[in-house]
Amino acid sequence: MKRYVKWLTLALSLLVLMAAASACGGGNNNNNDAAESGSAALADRKTYKWFVARGVDSPPAVTVKEIADEFSKTHPEFELVLEGTGDRPSYLQKLRTLIASNEMPAMFDTDPDAYASKLVQEGKLVDMKKVLQDLGKYEDFRPISLQYQQFADGSMYTFPLEYGIEVFWYNIKMFKDIGIEPPKTFDEFMNVSETLKQNGITPIAVDGKDKWPVLRYLAYKPFRMTGNDFIENVKQGKASFKEPAGMAGIQFVHELGTKGYFQKGFASTDYTAARDLFLAGKTGIYYMGSWETMNFVNDKVNAEMKDNIGFFRLPMTEDAKTADNDYFINSGIGVAFNKETFDDTMKGFLKFLLEKYPEAYTKKGQFSPFNYSLDQTQGMPELFYKIQDEIAKSGSVFAVPWDTRLDPATNELLGTELNALALGAYTPDDFAELMDQAIKENAPKYFK
Repeated sequence: MKRYVKWLTLALSLLVLMAAASACGGGNNNNNDAAESGSAALADRKTYKWFVARGVDSPPAVTVKEIADEFSKTHPEFELVLEGTGDRPSYLQKLRTLIASNEMPAMFDTDPDAYASKLVQEGKLVDMKKVLQDLGKYEDFRPISLQYQQFADGSMYTFPLEYGIEVFWYNIKMFKDIGIEPPKTFDEFMNVSETLKQNGITPIAVDGKDKWPVLRYLAYKPFRMTGNDFIENVKQGKASFKEPAGMAGIQFVHELGTKGYFQKGFASTDYTAARDLFLAGKTGIYYMGSWETMNFVNDKVNAEMKDNIGFFRLPMTEDAKTADNDYFINSGIGVAFNKETFDDTMKGFLKFLLEKYPEAYTKKGQFSPFNYSLDQTQGMPELFYKIQDEIAKSGSVFAVPWDTRLDPATNELLGTELNALALGAYTPDDFAELMDQAIKENAPKYFK
């Protein structure tokens, strides 16, 4: 009995000591709880992938990632990772492979083209017009930036991160030295190109590898002659490339290429290389959007080119149906959201992004798809303000890129063979016949 009492006393003492130790170590337990809570948050974290066509180091991608990282500080369950690939054709091929394999990213870049339309019909994309309206943000955008993202029926399943006008940049000193002025008509444009060539200067730098920059040249004259009517009709086979507008575009590209107005090897020249040719003073003209503005004024530009870059608008044709301030205006490739992964967390991030993006993006020297601009006190380069003023003067009619309108098979053929047209491998008549036949075979599968 004494032995039992002694054992019981010892046991009670141990319990008291354990309780005291527990009380003294209460802070450590809380830390453990916090650590366990943090671990749980990490365990519950969902990673959302954005498959980026414009480059993961591009201003839109960098801005979105910065805002995503800020959002994740108060929402540890959220993580956005970016993945990109090389040129646009490679991107499109991989995107379609991912989607065909049931691996559609949470976010991805796409135009409102025939392929995206098919995804909409399959119920795979989020209705972005409805989302922006529900969030009260639809009216915050520049009207054209949203119109550009819409399908022909007005529906919208992508939203913009960019906004830009497209202009012909030119070397001011070079033009002055040989006594030429920025052209206002296409006849003047050809005369300027010939004069540059006669003075031993390659007239135009163009990115032929990515295809779409050469495709722009095909579309210039048809837009001036018909607005967007020609492309909207020809894509369905309701018009022919042999019509005056189609032949005007075809002959223009053929002449620019065969007369040597594009740089040698243009078909294999990529985006950066074409721009660098112009910035090195090797060509007189470079057509590209206003998103390049800050690349023309940064510290990497050589002293000879600094403050020596001007721009002019898309030239006019006789009896043009569009005004001189109507040209290619776009909000870039849009962002689409996977309907399956568009949960409450992603919706919360999108709302946060829309609040933060306009200021953050514009302060990088970019032009926002939102109704947002910088005044002269912000200390931006003079060229930035000149482009910002030009944007304010631009018209309400904009040219649609043809590669967002044609069916995928015809678009692929056009992109591949257009360089061949410029190299003289086709006559204009043969090229028109080739494209009409492609549309006859392919368009009915996409346009009914």
